Amino acid sequence: MQQIDCPLKLAGEGDLSAQLRRQVKDLQLDNKITFLGYVPPAQLKKITAEATIGINLVENTGLSYYYSLSNKFFDYIHASVPQVCIGFPEYEKLNKRYNVALLVKDCSTLQITEALNRLLKDHNLYRELQKNCEVCTRDLNWQREEIKLLAIYDRLLR
Repeated sequence: MQQIDCPLKLAGEGDLSAQLRRQVKDLQLDNKITFLGYVPPAQLKKITAEATIGINLVENTGLSYYYSLSNKFFDYIHASVPQVCIGFPEYEKLNKRYNVALLVKDCSTLQITEALNRLLKDHNLYRELQKNCEVCTRDLNWQREEIKLLAIYDRLLR
C-alpha cells in the first residue's frame, strides 16, 4: 500500500488480522488502510458497490483453493467493480471469456502492486473491465443458474 495511491478497506476477520493491524501501525498506514471487521451481508454489498477495485487473492494451500471460485469474485462482477484476482484455473477460464479482472500469477507484493496501479492509471482498461462486468452479469446470475439447477433436480427425480 505504500506504493499505491488509493485507500484500502478490509472487511472480515481472519488468522492474520492482528498481525496486519500491527503491520499497518508499524508502517504508519493508518490513514490509508481501514479494518472494517465483520460486516453484515447487506452492508458488505453496499461497501462492494462503492469500491474502485476489488481484490480477490487466495494462496495455493491446496487443490480445493486452487480450483475454487470465491463468492466475492461474483460480488465484484455484479457491482461492476474491476478486480485484481489470482490466476487460478477457474478464474482464468471465466476471465478469458468475460475479461473482468487483471489476473496475477501469485500473491507477491510486486504482482499485486503492478496490477492495482495499472487499474488505477489506465482509465481505458478500467472502463473496459467495468463494461465487461455489466455484460457478464447478464450471463452469470442466479435467475439463469436457477433454471439449470432445477433442470438437474428434475432429471434426478425422474
